[in-house]
Amino acid sequence: MTRFLTAFGDPTRIRIVSLLGNKGRLNVGESAGEFEISRPAISHHLKILRDARIVDYKKRGQEVYYWLARERVTTNFRTLADLASSFHYGD
Repeated sequence: MTRFLTAFGDPTRIRIVSLLGNKGRLNVGESAGEFEISRPAISHHLKILRDARIVDYKKRGQEVYYWLARERVTTNFRTLADLASSFHYGD
């Protein structure tokens, strides 16, 4: 969960998640075209998202395609919401 939350702690990564959520499978070049940062920087952010299991990926030839791991992300946010709702301090 720490990796998951850390990955969402960066505005560029949140934008990448939103992009993949709205457009589906994209390679690094297609993703980089939506930002004013370098392709290597996008690759770095995608690696963090991949390590946090927020995105899935598949290599095709020389390209790696990424997409949002929607179910996993939804499950993690639900787990956090359930945890927060279980707190009783201040009731």
